[in-house]
Amino acid sequence: MSRLILHSSSSPSSSSRFFINSNISNSNKFLLSVSRISGLGINEFLRYEIFCRYNNTLNTRISSQRELAKSIGGDKVYQQLLNDINASLLSPPEDPAEGIIVDPVEVPYPKRSLEALFGRKRIGWVSLPKWLDKAILDILKGHEKDVIRSDAGRIYQSFRSITGFREENIHNDPIFGPCKTAAKTFKRQQYEFNENDIKPHLLEYGNRETLAYLAGYLPITYGPIYNVLYEISTRLPDFEPKSVMDFGTGPGTAIWASHKVWGQRIESYLGIDISESMLRMAETLLSNMSHENRIQNCYFRRYITYDSRQTRHNLVISAFSLAELPNENTQEAILESLWNRTEDILVLIEKGTPAGFKIINDARNKILKNAKKWQIPSSSLSSDRDLKKNNNYDQKALIMDNILSSKAGAHVVAPCPHDGPCPLENSRNWCHFSQRINRPSFFMQTKAVRKENHEDSKYSYVVLRRGPRPEIVNESKPTEKFEKILEEKSIDTDLVKEFINEAFQWPRLIVPPMKRSGHVVMDGCSKSGYIERIVIPKSLGKLAYRDARKAMWGDLFPHKPKKPPERRITKEKKDMKYEKKKMTKSIIEEKEKGDDWKEGIPSLRIRNQPSKKNKQNKQNKQNKQNKQNKQNKQNKQNKQNKQKKSKSNSKQSKPGFLKMVKLG
Repeated sequence: MSRLILHSSSSPSSSSRFFINSNISNSNKFLLSVSRISGLGINEFLRYEIFCRYNNTLNTRISSQRELAKSIGGDKVYQQLLNDINASLLSPPEDPAEGIIVDPVEVPYPKRSLEALFGRKRIGWVSLPKWLDKAILDILKGHEKDVIRSDAGRIYQSFRSITGFREENIHNDPIFGPCKTAAKTFKRQQYEFNENDIKPHLLEYGNRETLAYLAGYLPITYGPIYNVLYEISTRLPDFEPKSVMDFGTGPGTAIWASHKVWGQRIESYLGIDISESMLRMAETLLSNMSHENRIQNCYFRRYITYDSRQTRHNLVISAFSLAELPNENTQEAILESLWNRTEDILVLIEKGTPAGFKIINDARNKILKNAKKWQIPSSSLSSDRDLKKNNNYDQKALIMDNILSSKAGAHVVAPCPHDGPCPLENSRNWCHFSQRINRPSFFMQTKAVRKENHEDSKYSYVVLRRGPRPEIVNESKPTEKFEKILEEKSIDTDLVKEFINEAFQWPRLIVPPMKRSGHVVMDGCSKSGYIERIVIPKSLGKLAYRDARKAMWGDLFPHKPKKPPERRITKEKKDMKYEKKKMTKSIIEEKEKGDDWKEGIPSLRIRNQPSKKNKQNKQNKQNKQNKQNKQNKQNKQNKQNKQKKSKSNSKQSKPGFLKMVKLG
């Protein structure tokens, strides 16, 4: 429905201005209803419209039409209006906006700022593509549901044993304070593990396990993968991968998600998984794609080759796979191999549990620390002699190696706004996010669920990119992909092209915002590397306050607070306060002068030190109180002694008195 103002050419009077609401019906005819008009014939038209609304019969309609034709026949303004409308419909102008003035009342007021729309992470429910849902249903036909359900239970049990709770969890959190219920929950979880004898174990995926994974676990992994890849496409609109590598692909989950995000712009896919049945299932799903949208160059392998001269990929994904590796040494070797095959971006995703977050955090620290060490040595790179000697070495690979050598180091694209250590390392809380997924029919049957058709899949992730962290630069040219994304989000390209680099410094909300009366409290991971509490009051402005009220868990918040943010206490600061109470003034001065004192911690100083006079006054007061206490004790003892003596005297006098009475 669009509201327009049309000017009639008959007379310039106020009666020639009409507000018309136009709507196009299924038969492509314009149904016009006048909402604000003047003139006798137009008023009769309104009466006819209201009359037909309540007396909608054929006889009444025909009779009222005749009366309407007689009444409006003499209204020249109405006739001229109809002629103008017919002329505009029969011969539309080249510019559709010509002669039409949009009513400013109908222009939508922006509910959120452009920065908040750009930093938004929430994408709503995620559903499987229709072709994938249909293909899985066709594959599961003819198999017993009870067997699939029991096999899916074994898979859930295996994942629970790998990424469940551990005894290493800290109940006294240095950031969020002590948790009264955490110890009980962890004890209950450990008791369940001990009772059921669930020990960390892995499953070998055969045909039965592959079917159970397809029916009971694929939607849980598809939602987070799609969310992360969609965030990359919006945060980095210039990034369009040509080749994608999926480590631990399983039935090709990350391949289908990346194809949905970037479509046919991806030229080749490579899926790696050690299970042959999983690879066969991925090939079966690939064959069920329609011919129009079918992926052309998609290959599957069982192992990663350790040849440093192998071709590299623009996007490398490892989703829910590192936790299944046997030990940390294997994880580090796989990480090094994945990073060496990454030309631009590496995506790591694990379950949103403390164990999954620990795996992601360790991988993040290792890559940021060893990004330069893990680069290909210069001896195997730029060399025309080697190119002439070794015919197997491709020229494209040589060019790619030279590009990688220019991109030294690495930085975090998401979720962290910094490249330092994670402030939640020693906390009972862990960095994780949630994505709501739509449960397909086969998934609900496997889980024996009837009512709820949705589920929240929690995950931890990190997106790493080669090269240094970008700085704020105002000059940037938007691409066609960027403009398309901004059109979908209804954002102006000229304003938002500056947000790409600025968003690398916006704080990330790690917990849902706390909405209070007149203000919003948010805890976010800031660019300084600390967890900071941001308070956005209503007095800061309508737009900032509205953005704070609409902000959600995982969003990037662009507005600066009215007051400086409150930094949540860390373990180092807590230890510092504990030492400050114990150490004397001389020890504190030595610590401040020493070079081994930790950087980043403010100098320890004793504030409001008591003077000598104050100390003497305190001692005198204490002495007076002690003397008074002693005197009070002595007085009490004297009173008690007097009372005892008086009682003893009275007892001795009574027998003598009785004797005297008898004698008398």
